[in-house]
Amino acid sequence: AFTAAGAAGTLVAGRSRTAAVVSGLALTGGALCTRFGVFYAGLASAEDPRYTVVPQRARRATGA
Repeated sequence: AFTAAGAAGTLVAGRSRTAAVVSGLALTGGALCTRFGVFYAGLASAEDPRYTVVPQRARRATGA
């Protein structure tokens, strides 16, 4: 939502400095949400052995 709002704000900001700052902040917020979302998804994935150990064993068994 932040990224979409920032992108839309960038398109309609024109030469308004305030709108450009708000759009930039929204884009930064969207980037931070994405970054932390990927980080926490990685932590959750690493805690479940189905997503880490099983694929590694399958690759080792096939010799890939």
